[in-house]
Amino acid sequence: MKKLFGSVAAVVIVAFMISMNSCEEVEGIIPIPSMKATVDGVAWTSLVRISVFNESGIPQSIVITGKPTADETADETIVLTVFGNDVGTYQLNTATQIADCGVVYNKATDTDTDIYTSTEATITISKMDKEKNTISGTFSAKCVVLGTVKEVMITDGTFENLNYQIK
Repeated sequence: MKKLFGSVAAVVIVAFMISMNSCEEVEGIIPIPSMKATVDGVAWTSLVRISVFNESGIPQSIVITGKPTADETADETIVLTVFGNDVGTYQLNTATQIADCGVVYNKATDTDTDIYTSTEATITISKMDKEKNTISGTFSAKCVVLGTVKEVMITDGTFENLNYQIK
C-alpha cells in the first residue's frame, strides 16, 4: 500500500511540475484590480475603487478613489488626484510649490470625521492602457488635518489594473 501511495504521489508531483512549465499567459484576461497602502503602519486595502480620467478638463486629470467596505477600516477613504494624462511620476511638495498631484485621506469615526490633505505626495503611473481603460501605479503621501497637529503617513501604496471611466 505504501508503494502505491508513493507512486501516486510521485505521478501527481510530476504532473503538477509539467503543468507549471507549460503555463502560458492567457490573452484577453485582465488581472483582478487592486488598491492597497500602509497608513501609519497599518495595512489598508480597498474593496471599492472608482477611477475617472477627465479627458476634457484643463488640465486633464485622473482621480482614483478607494474605500474598504468589510472591516474596521471601512470608513477610511483615499483619493488620489493626478494633474496629467499619461505614464509618469507626479509630485506635490508645498515647500517647493510643485503641485502635479494630491492625496486626500478621509477617516470617519463614530464621533468625528477627519479629512487629511497631502502636504507632500508622489504618485507614479507605471501603466495606462488607453484602449482597455486600465491604469496601474504607486503612491505615497504625508497628509495633515489643516489647523491641527494630526498627521498620517501613507506608504507602499499601489493600484493595479483599475478600470477608469472617461469623462
